Amino acid sequence: MKKILQYIFGASLAISSVYAAAPVANKINFLSVSDIHLNVEQTHKMETDPTGYNGDNDMDAASFNALMALISKNTYAKETIQKPSFVLYLGDMVGHQSLFSFNREQYVKKNELVIYKGLLKAFPNTPIINVFGNNDSPQKNYGDFTKGELSPYSIAIEAGFKNGFLSSGVLCKDSTAAYPCIQQQNIHLGYFSIQLAPKLLLVGLNSVMFSPNHAGDKDSIAKEFHFLKEVLDRAKTQKQSVLIAMHIPLGNNVYDGSVFWQEQYKKAFIDLIAPYMSVIQGMFVGHTHMEEFKVLKLSGKTIGEYFTAGLSTSHGNSPSLKSYQLAQNAQTDKWSIANYTTYQIHQPEGDYTLSKYYDFASQYCANVTYKNDINHCLSALQFNDIKARYTVGNPNYQNYRAKSPKDFYIVQ
Repeated sequence: MKKILQYIFGASLAISSVYAAAPVANKINFLSVSDIHLNVEQTHKMETDPTGYNGDNDMDAASFNALMALISKNTYAKETIQKPSFVLYLGDMVGHQSLFSFNREQYVKKNELVIYKGLLKAFPNTPIINVFGNNDSPQKNYGDFTKGELSPYSIAIEAGFKNGFLSSGVLCKDSTAAYPCIQQQNIHLGYFSIQLAPKLLLVGLNSVMFSPNHAGDKDSIAKEFHFLKEVLDRAKTQKQSVLIAMHIPLGNNVYDGSVFWQEQYKKAFIDLIAPYMSVIQGMFVGHTHMEEFKVLKLSGKTIGEYFTAGLSTSHGNSPSLKSYQLAQNAQTDKWSIANYTTYQIHQPEGDYTLSKYYDFASQYCANVTYKNDINHCLSALQFNDIKARYTVGNPNYQNYRAKSPKDFYIVQ
């Protein structure tokens, strides 16, 4: 920890001839949604399949309601999407621009209330986990989690969440606690840990604090790193598997090579997690709006940083969400990311359509020893293997302009 502080302050599975199934003790399925960017003041309709980046192409209220109804219908009525054990929202609820009189706190609260209520309606009786995004701050874009008494946590409570990070409000310390349940939380700085199942933890981080666009409170960042180390220490001792969720990803943007985090925090984070790679099974992020992932090679282990493309389309993507499958090995008790399925939404003739885009295992694991862990499929992949899918099948923006393919990899 001393070294870290010095840095800071100075759905279907592929089968092939080499496929080997691992005995499974338990399975969990969950949905991930990211980057709604709602602007309830917006009078023009969000373009579903844009020709490229458009900063004015935020989510309008009518499109939000229609998309949430479509997703809910395909999850609970049509069962196109497998019914989830929980929903993971990966941040950026609020739109980029206000068209009328602007009061940041009112604007954030108005849009977040609509989204929280919309999520509760779309996913009834399903726990919703909420991760902080840079547009969600009541202070400013890339601002602090809390301004005065107002935060995404307090707004979620007002909207009907029983806990601002976990809608069901279940606390692990309760004798009758069900999963998922809150293990630890910091309601002022915006990070938490949640027990998803026996031997399985999800850590939700406030990665906005690590961005070059954030003013940077070193004491708060040190507290978050200390929290993460404590969680990982305990998980390693208790032989638990850990998943990490955050909005702004680790690494650089393949679009132009720009950095997502300040270099000192990137190095500190990598140094912190390196001794715990035996328990960390993957990271879930958003922010870029694109259908992508990165390959993190660290301490002799390769894991994925898996992105959920945006439901909003301002970056040129078509609307999207993911369904993940987690599996516990019956022999070792370790959990892994067994697969994910990406869903695409288009609007060819007036009505929205939702369909499966692809699933990871059948696309990328055909020639490897897979064993219900998609991380095993990463080492043989190259950037060009995934580039064509970045915009989620958007017919009007098929050739994603990626100038820095080397940033597909994150290495120590």
